Amino acid sequence: MKKITLIAVTIFTILALLTGCAQGEDFAVKVNDQAVPRELYETKLKAIKKYFKTQGVDLDSAEYKTSFESVKNEVLEGLIGTELIHQEVVKNNWDLKDPEVTKQWDELKSQIKDYQAWLEEQAMTENEVLEYIAFTYFVAKDVTVSEQEIKQFFEANYSSYGGQDEQVKARHILVKTEEEALAIIEELKAGKDFAELAKEKSIEPAAKTTGGDLGYFRRGEMVAAFEEAAFSQEVGKISEKPVKTDFGYHIILVEDHKEAIVPDFEKAKEQVAEHTLLYAKNQKVQSYFAKLREEAKIDYAEDLKPNS
Repeated sequence: MKKITLIAVTIFTILALLTGCAQGEDFAVKVNDQAVPRELYETKLKAIKKYFKTQGVDLDSAEYKTSFESVKNEVLEGLIGTELIHQEVVKNNWDLKDPEVTKQWDELKSQIKDYQAWLEEQAMTENEVLEYIAFTYFVAKDVTVSEQEIKQFFEANYSSYGGQDEQVKARHILVKTEEEALAIIEELKAGKDFAELAKEKSIEPAAKTTGGDLGYFRRGEMVAAFEEAAFSQEVGKISEKPVKTDFGYHIILVEDHKEAIVPDFEKAKEQVAEHTLLYAKNQKVQSYFAKLREEAKIDYAEDLKPNS
């Protein structure tokens, strides 16, 4: 895994969660009774339109107009997030000139080819960036991780450290009833081709072209009952009994099974510890922000109220 700074991850994580016009009130939204000017909302929208235009998107197309409606709500959420972070920075008197904040700010700028152009593209001010950095730093600065947490992170991310997760390659045939599935199992035992039966009888839409091929998958990628059956089944064997899930009844053929390759923990330990701490800090920041958002008093301008 590449070395990534906390601020580089958390700024973009929060922005991804937040992002961040008709005439009416002079505010777009009020956050804990603090008004966010409508002009700022419109500036954000203009920045997004400009970005879409530079990407060659037709601003007159129906597809763009539909997408832009959802973007408006994301912009409002972004403004709410920015204001909540500002209020928290002020309330806690977090220092925007703290050496660690300055260090992370410099690191962020070094990762962006044209920092000023990026600010303009995001319709953000330098002060907003500094407040994001201060917020993420001060919220998470006391987070630590234990040896056990580092080991657990390592075990959950073998592939990031030169290892390989346990994987199964399988096909399946999905039908609506157990009776159908049992009948297909009998056909397979009689020598019928699995892929051809999948194309003919599976209710999974893709099966008509894939023959039920799911490729390789790791634990956690399939529903529990299906996964348990696939990982415990012998290579080359089909299901003795149909596997029931919310989708229906599955007949499974396991074509390959790759055991996990465990990398050397001691060799990777320093890097794993860094990544585990980064992950824990990001979790703390996201949880902290989610609580702020949940408890905030939000009043939208009448014409900007979300539909839901």
